[in-house]
Amino acid sequence: MLLTEDTEIDLFVASKIGSFKHIKYHTESSKNTKKCIENLVDIKSLQKDDCVTCMEWGNKDQTEILIGKKNQEIQVYSTLQGFTKTYTADYSEGQVVGLGRCGRRLLSATAGGVVRVWGKDVDIHTGGKLDRMRVCDDDTLFATGGEENDLKIWRLGEAEPVFQAKNLPHDWLQLRRPIWVTDLTFLPGEGGRLAAVCSRHGYVRLYDSRAQRRPVHNVEFQLAATCIAPSFDERQVLVGFGRGQIHQVDLRVGRPDKGYKGCVGSVTCLAAVKQQRLIVSASLDRHIRVHRYETKELLYKQYLTSKLTCVLAQTESSTPLSKQPDEVKDEPVEAETAQDPPDDMDQLFDNMETVGDKPKKIKKEMEESVQLKKMKPSTEGSTVVDLTEEEREDAIKQLLRSTEKQKKKREKKKRQKKAKSVFHNA
Repeated sequence: MLLTEDTEIDLFVASKIGSFKHIKYHTESSKNTKKCIENLVDIKSLQKDDCVTCMEWGNKDQTEILIGKKNQEIQVYSTLQGFTKTYTADYSEGQVVGLGRCGRRLLSATAGGVVRVWGKDVDIHTGGKLDRMRVCDDDTLFATGGEENDLKIWRLGEAEPVFQAKNLPHDWLQLRRPIWVTDLTFLPGEGGRLAAVCSRHGYVRLYDSRAQRRPVHNVEFQLAATCIAPSFDERQVLVGFGRGQIHQVDLRVGRPDKGYKGCVGSVTCLAAVKQQRLIVSASLDRHIRVHRYETKELLYKQYLTSKLTCVLAQTESSTPLSKQPDEVKDEPVEAETAQDPPDDMDQLFDNMETVGDKPKKIKKEMEESVQLKKMKPSTEGSTVVDLTEEEREDAIKQLLRSTEKQKKKREKKKRQKKAKSVFHNA
């Protein structure tokens, strides 16, 4: 599908240093400039532990963003009003690894393995470390997973999980298969019944909570998977890997389907824009990229000066830039600059002397020295520009004599040095 008309897509990006940016992406590539990028946080006020670890939408209208940080701080950002609320997740150890809303209740999870329901102040212990927690679309289910803590699906208000995944049987050497869930997602339109996970050990698994505890499909890779997101078609997911690869995995047949190139660093987050069928990715090589789903073409690539960790694509609504990019005017540039008041820096540079122009005295001295060098090609014999033929012949003879004398002196020094050497005497 060719995108003939220009459409705007709002992207919100966070990084490891804590920066939070808004990008206005245009499907018409000529309109994508640096003026379409704005900082939503003052960079000078950031600290070392302000790394953004997770970022989720807070409502279905996509006007509220939930931001979790390494220092256990949770911020609520409104696309209409700015930052509105701040929480501190000091109920457990570790950084914030998951955020979401179940109805009006805010849910947050920390790496220590505890999920809190704010408002009720109910803490749910998941039984191990956590790497990710996500909330389902129906607002009553959420899932957790981490290192040696396999997928568990919970229902709000219940102390025990509704579904707990079971590991695959031992391998052909009768060794236990290791578990490390780095990211997980619910497949849309299934009511929380289907969930897909990716692992640092290189597998992508699909679970059906109504069928069995063990995975329905298991796809093995030789790379560490870092993030996962639902794709455009039914039972298909997009998976990002630690070496910069992005693959679509078809979970209906249990095999990789497509690959998207361009990333150099580890892919940290993926987002799909369903209406335009675009794939947005953020990676540790400080670039944000937009690929076309069908042709796998790289449409957009922007360097953002910091290692990116999270990205969100706003599809349900639109957010204008705080400072609109300047429109191109038909008036000449000289007329505009003549009306502008003079700047202090411009006056300072105008009063400075140019480095290229040398003083006249130095120029004369240099020219005279060059002429003298041309007049005296040798130390002993010298030739003048205006000479008669006899004088030129005498000068040439004198020059030859001087060169012969120098040659004899060098040979004499060599003989004396040779006579003094120890090896020659021996």
